[in-house]
Amino acid sequence: MKRGKLLLVPVGIGATNASAMLPPDTLKQINALDYFIAERAKTARAYLKSIGFVKAMASVQIAELNKHESEDYNALLDPCTNGFNCGLLSEAGVPGVADPGGGVIAAAHARGIEVVPLIGPSSILLALMAAGMNGQRFSFHGYLPKESGELIKELKRLEAESMQHNVTQIFIETPFRNEKLKDKMLQSLNKNTRICLATNLTAPDQSIVSKTVVEMKKIKISIDRKPTVFLMYAGKTVK
Repeated sequence: MKRGKLLLVPVGIGATNASAMLPPDTLKQINALDYFIAERAKTARAYLKSIGFVKAMASVQIAELNKHESEDYNALLDPCTNGFNCGLLSEAGVPGVADPGGGVIAAAHARGIEVVPLIGPSSILLALMAAGMNGQRFSFHGYLPKESGELIKELKRLEAESMQHNVTQIFIETPFRNEKLKDKMLQSLNKNTRICLATNLTAPDQSIVSKTVVEMKKIKISIDRKPTVFLMYAGKTVK
C-alpha cells in the first residue's frame, strides 16, 4: 500500500482573516485532508473553520499531541501508514519551528513517510525580515532563562557572540513576561546594540520597532501580554 504524506500546515499568527495569508494551493491541500495532528483539537477546529475548511468537522479526525508526556508518534502517524495524507498543525506559525511537532516529523522520516511543508507565516522569519539586522547569519534560541541573574548572564553572552560572529540573535518569551525581558535587555546590553521588538505580527495592530538600546530607552512601547519576537544584533552595521 502506498503511504500517505505528512503535510505541515501553517497556522495564522494574528490575522483576523487567516485564509488571506495562505496561497490557494495551500488551502486546496488542507481542504483535502481528513486527518490532522494538533496540540489541541479545539483550537485546531477553530482554525480550520476560520480558513473556510470545506468538510464537516464531524467527518474529520484530529489526534492530540500531548507535548508534556512521552508520545507514541507511530500511532499518531497511522493514517499515513494506511495510505491517507495527514496534516500537522501548530498552535500558531509553522509546525516544527518553536513548536513541539518536531518529534512527529522526525518519526515520519524514520518511517519513510514523505514530509511536505506548506507555505505560510512564520513569526521568526517575518521578524528577521523586518528587523534590519544580519539576515545572512542568525540563530534562534527559543526561551531564555527566567531567573533574573541567569537571564542577564545569557543576554550578555548572546551579545558578545553577536559582536564576535556578526550574528543576529532571536528569542521569544511567554507574553506575560515580555516586559521583564525587555527591561533586562535595556538595562544590561550595550547602548549601541540594536534590539527589535516584533509584536502581534500579521495582526491589524502589528508593531515592529528596531532601534539601538539608547534609542529604545527614549520611547514608550508596551508589549505586555502580546506575542513578541525579540531580536538582538551587536555586529557590524548592515549595509
